[in-house]
Amino acid sequence: MASEIKPIPEDAKKLSVAQIKTHQTQLNKSYEPNVTLSQESDMASNPYFSVQDLIVGYDDTIVVNGLSLILQQGEIGCFLGYSGCGKTTALRAIAGLEPSRHGTIYLNDQCLTDKTARNSFAVAPAKRSMGMVFQDYALFGHLSVAKNIAFGLNKWSAADKKARVAEMLSLVELTEHADKRPNELSGGQQQRVALARALAPKPKLLLLDEPFSNLDVVLRESLAMNVRDILKRTNTTAILVTHDQNEAFALADKVGVMEKGKLVQWATPSELYHEPISPFVAEFVGEGAMIDGIIKEGHVETALGNIYRRMEVCDELGQPQYCEYDYPNGTPIKVLVRPDDIIHDDDSARTALVIGRVFRGANYLYRLQLDDGQTVLSLVASHHNHEIGSHIGILPLLEHVVVFNENEIHATTWSEYDRSQRIEAVK
Repeated sequence: MASEIKPIPEDAKKLSVAQIKTHQTQLNKSYEPNVTLSQESDMASNPYFSVQDLIVGYDDTIVVNGLSLILQQGEIGCFLGYSGCGKTTALRAIAGLEPSRHGTIYLNDQCLTDKTARNSFAVAPAKRSMGMVFQDYALFGHLSVAKNIAFGLNKWSAADKKARVAEMLSLVELTEHADKRPNELSGGQQQRVALARALAPKPKLLLLDEPFSNLDVVLRESLAMNVRDILKRTNTTAILVTHDQNEAFALADKVGVMEKGKLVQWATPSELYHEPISPFVAEFVGEGAMIDGIIKEGHVETALGNIYRRMEVCDELGQPQYCEYDYPNGTPIKVLVRPDDIIHDDDSARTALVIGRVFRGANYLYRLQLDDGQTVLSLVASHHNHEIGSHIGILPLLEHVVVFNENEIHATTWSEYDRSQRIEAVK
């Protein structure tokens, strides 16, 4: 049985993708009265922090290849990726701790690095107005919490230093621990001391290198949200390095997924999850499955039904607008289906076979096999306890999925993994 998908309205077929996107941009602007077009243009052309075409390496090895990004003041960015992808090297190059072969770095209208065919210029790390929180916190064990925070304030007057330390202690909620040594604090408290010490000199940019890696999993996410709150209250621009996407999503405004030294995509967490630009990003960020499809008359035919390309605009009656996919008829397609695209519905005539499940407290993550043998994932409330080998009703919601040309998919993606995990998992 095919999913009940609304046909493409006739007037929507007449709109080009460019026209629809232009219309959406104009609609968005109408809801932002405090940001004029000229102000937005100025922000884009003169960002608070920018990196352009940064290359870092040693000998014949390139570790960071062509890194480019921008951040506005108060935004939090993140480098996310597997170990060895170059994210920490990129952070160290921004700090000036690693020499750059090529590229420019600007912070608050100041050039920090300019390595081109004509120029070779780099500001020393100590003069870059940056603070850094290291993976192991690097606190001074023989100093009190207050003295650790005051360490970078040597040029401040005694009165200003005392006031700043008191302000930082209050900010990270450690006032009552001011006279303790680091070894008398918990890991989360030590992390907040390191953050307060880095923020105390009022850096123009804060760099955080895997700051939560020494903490247990439960504490990481809550502390990441706490750190985000502190950075937002102080309007601090920051860049985080992590391999944990939960940390990245909890803390950052912009996340950059890195692969083999390249920044594959730089976007908001929501955009990375819902609009990945490559199969690698789709696989790395979040959970999901790839199912087979084929282009027929501008839409995708799949085992879950026909999928139409829905745009982010509606007509004057509030009805969604659609356009055709940019592939010729007959093109084999892979469709990224997230767990939240497959809704559990006991009343649905469409069913799937449960071949695996993971209990997650509030819900189960089910691995479901479709009639043709392909598998998808679905998050289901935990009070629906379905055994492996049983069939459950499903309702596909496939209006915001991402599709890839089958030629772009490699053997490391879910589709290949799924083929080995079909009915054999039940047996």
